[in-house]
Amino acid sequence: MTLLRIEKEPNGDIWTPVRYYGCDRCSDEIYEGFPHVVAGENVHYCMDCSYILQLVTEKEYLGCSGVGVCNAHASVRDGKVVIWVGKRAPWEQTNQDIRNSPQYSKWRRKVFERDKYTCQHCDQVGGELNAHHIKPFAKYKKLRFEVSNGLTLCVDCHREVHKKKR
Repeated sequence: MTLLRIEKEPNGDIWTPVRYYGCDRCSDEIYEGFPHVVAGENVHYCMDCSYILQLVTEKEYLGCSGVGVCNAHASVRDGKVVIWVGKRAPWEQTNQDIRNSPQYSKWRRKVFERDKYTCQHCDQVGGELNAHHIKPFAKYKKLRFEVSNGLTLCVDCHREVHKKKR
């Protein structure tokens, strides 16, 4: 345990001593009144390190972290705590999960709006349209939601574009 300092803070008419500790794993400063874990007589861990070391449950960690969403989850990934909302962790999502996401729907709508709901190959207005990724969705993950990587195509033109690529 590293006691960093003791400061006197006003508490009504008196001054109360307040202790500041250093996390024994990451050295972050811990105010004695903030959630932390005392793992031994002289051992203090911040909440992140407590979760990484499995001293607190996911529910306890999320509660102390201020995450009030009922379907929130936490996991340790590459030595860091990752919080997400939903059924699957971000690194476990399939391409289909991503295509069903609100972010994907927003991208699709923006592509259609930019192209005025008109097929960019045959000029068909309206009808059944697809938002086509110019650079493939599966290969170029960083471009998945870039409107500039989208193109409005009717179903027939979209099919033709993919036939040519094969």
